[in-house]
Amino acid sequence: MDNTVGSLTNEQKSILIGTLLGDGFMRKKKNAYLEINHCYKQKALVDWIFNNFKSYVNTPPKIRRNNGAREAYRFSTRSLPVFTT
Repeated sequence: MDNTVGSLTNEQKSILIGTLLGDGFMRKKKNAYLEINHCYKQKALVDWIFNNFKSYVNTPPKIRRNNGAREAYRFSTRSLPVFTT
């Protein structure tokens, strides 16, 4: 099954696993959510991941600046059962 209602596609599952094996991470409240946070130089990668998960995201990626010189580019999905199971 590639696209059962309420489930991730095979491509999304592969991206999720690869992201978690790299530097992506998930957090869990009641349900889990995926957070992607890279330096701004990785904007194309963040945008590509976002485009694959945009149906699970409320807001597009944003730049986040800290007090230093680092600029992050990030987004997170909604907290949903599809990421918990």
